[in-house]
Amino acid sequence: MVDEVLIKRLALDIVKARRVVALTGAGVSTESGIPDFRGPRGLWKKYDPKDFTYSAFLRNPRRYWELRLQRKRDGFVVLGAKPNSAHYALARLEKLRKLHCIITQNVDGLHQEAGSSRVIEFHGNSRWAVCIRCGERYPMVEVEERAERGELPPTCKSCGGVLKPEIVMFEEPIPMDALIVAREEAKNCDLMLVIGTSAVVYPAAELPKIAKMYGAEVVEINNEPTPLTGIVSDYMLEGRVGEILPKVVAEVEDLLRKEGKI
Repeated sequence: MVDEVLIKRLALDIVKARRVVALTGAGVSTESGIPDFRGPRGLWKKYDPKDFTYSAFLRNPRRYWELRLQRKRDGFVVLGAKPNSAHYALARLEKLRKLHCIITQNVDGLHQEAGSSRVIEFHGNSRWAVCIRCGERYPMVEVEERAERGELPPTCKSCGGVLKPEIVMFEEPIPMDALIVAREEAKNCDLMLVIGTSAVVYPAAELPKIAKMYGAEVVEINNEPTPLTGIVSDYMLEGRVGEILPKVVAEVEDLLRKEGKI
C-alpha cells in the first residue's frame, strides 16, 4: 500500500525545490518488461558477469554476440520495449519545469522515448552499436539482424572493425563527459530523487551522497530498502515506481494549479 502522506510530502518538496534531479536505475524499466540485473530473476542469476566484461569481449567478440543473442532468446529484450507510467511521469515533471534532468543507469533509451529531453546516460545506450576501431555508429536493430543472419561478430562497413554495443561494459570507464556533468548536477541540486536503483553500482551510487554532502534533500522511490535508506536518504516511498510516480506528479500538478502556475 502506497503511503499517501509521503506522496503529498514529496509533491510539496518538489514544488518548493529550486532544482530537482532524478537518478534512475533498472527498477524504472522492469515495468516495461526489461529484467533487472541483480534481482531474484535478474540477468546475473543465469549468466556470468565475467562473460560480459570488456576484456572478454576483446578476447572473443564472437562469443559475446552469441551470448547476447541467447539472452534475447531467453527473454532479456531491450529493443522494442516501451516506456511505462514511471517514464511518462518523469517526462511530465520536466514539462512542468519541476525536474531539471535525469541521470540514468539504464541503457534502454525509454526516458527519451517518453519525452524527457535532458537525460544523462551513465552507462551508454543499447540502441546503438559502435565500431571499436573507427567509432562509426550503427542502429542496434540493424546490427542484431546481421548477427542473427550469422555475421558473428558483426563488423563495420567502413573499416572492418568489430562492432560493440554502445554501452559501458564491466571494466570500461564511465564516459568522462557524463561523469563530470552528473557530479555537477548532484552538487547543484537541492532535491535528488533516487528511483528504482539498488544504489550499489559505483560511481552512480556516489551521486546521492554527493548531493547530500552539498546540502540537498535525498528521497528514495523503490521496491525495497537500499544502502542509502535511513543513512543518506531523508525518507523513502516504498513500492512500485510505476504506481508511485504518477500519483506524486498528479499532486504536484494540483499544487501548481492552486498557486496559479499552470
